[in-house]
Formats: sequence, structure tokens, C-alpha cells
Amino acid sequence: MTQHHHRQPTDEEVLAAIIPVRDEMVGEDDGEKVLIIDLEPPLEVRKAGTFTELSLHEPNVYQTLCAAQAMGRQMTPESVYNSQIGLVARISGMPEVAVIELPTTVLDRAVMFVTDFEERNRRKPDELPDTSPSLTLIFEDPIEATGRTFSDMELREPTVRERRIMKAAEAKGTPAAFLEAEIAMLEAVSEWPKAAILKMPISKFAQGADYLTGFFYSGPANGNV
Repeated sequence: MTQHHHRQPTDEEVLAAIIPVRDEMVGEDDGEKVLIIDLEPPLEVRKAGTFTELSLHEPNVYQTLCAAQAMGRQMTPESVYNSQIGLVARISGMPEVAVIELPTTVLDRAVMFVTDFEERNRRKPDELPDTSPSLTLIFEDPIEATGRTFSDMELREPTVRERRIMKAAEAKGTPAAFLEAEIAMLEAVSEWPKAAILKMPISKFAQGADYLTGFFYSGPANGNV
């Protein structure tokens, strides 16, 4: 008697039968990480149009700063939520009047995706700061600004003068002010123009800003305040 051995399907094959691939996709698009969420059924918004998908990618510093500015003078659950809505709208190109009509779980996934780029590149509270003499950030996709091309950023320990620039910028104490302070110090130390810094991917900016502030902000390595 002949026995027939059937090939078992792979995990990917069986999961593909129940999970829409594009709905969960985090892939590469021209070298850039993107998330595309299919909207089924399509989202129809009066005077805004019909939307079949939500396409997201890594925010840059400018988009993140706009979100911080939208929080106003004080962070509240409402102001944070409103800034997240604005960030998703700004990155996806979908107008806010359409974003607020998305299913809440879709927005939650979108917010988690776009904010994760910064969060996973920030120094953790219990993590030792990097106080090495220098740090070089390499940009696989060079940044074009002020008629120049920027492909790498050289950083070092800030001087007292450069730290004072940051202190002056953060004096307002708002979420936007702290981000503007980091932008100001990165601009001073790197000697990049502000336009180029605002175009940086937020993940690279977070690495650079945390390196600079690691020399004087509280942390297990130096105990400064």
C-alpha cells in the first residue's frame, strides 16, 4: 500500500489566509520603512473624498515639532491626542477631517507606528549615556537643504556656550520648547543649518540629541541635573 505524504503549509501560508497582508505590512518602499493600512470599507468623508488606505512613514523633525507645538503650553490627554491626530494627518497626507473619522483602532496603530521611530531611539531612563569624545551619524539618504547635501553629522561634547543656547531655548517649559532646545544645540554643535536639521529623520535626531544631552542631563553615568 502506497502512503502519500502531504506537504504541510508554512506558517506564512496559513496566516495569509486570515490576515490581510497589506493591512499589517511594515515593509520597504524605496528604502524607507512604511506602514500601509487598507481601509475596508473605504472611508468616505464629505468634501474631503474617498480614502482606501492610510500610508505612513518615519516622521522628520519638522513634522514632530509641529505635533509638539500643537500640544500648547501644557500636556493634557486631550492635547496629546490632538497632536497625534495632526501628526498622522501630516505624514499620511490625509486631511484631519478624514483622520478623525478613522476607526479608533486604526488611528491607535498609526500613532504607535509613527511615534515608535523616536521612542526606540531615545535613551532609556536607566540607560547609561554615551559620553564618548565624538559621534558620527550617517544618512543613507542624504539631506538636501540650503543648496547643499548633508550625508553625515559630526557631534562632540557641547561647550558651556552651546549648552546655554539650549537653556535659553527650553526656558518656556513647553513640549515644543524642549524640542526646539535640542534643535538649537544640535544646530550649534554640528554646524548644520536649521533647515537641514528639520529635515532629519526623527530617529537620527533622537540619537544625536540624546548624545549631546547625555553629557549634562540626569543619568546613572554622571549624576548631573
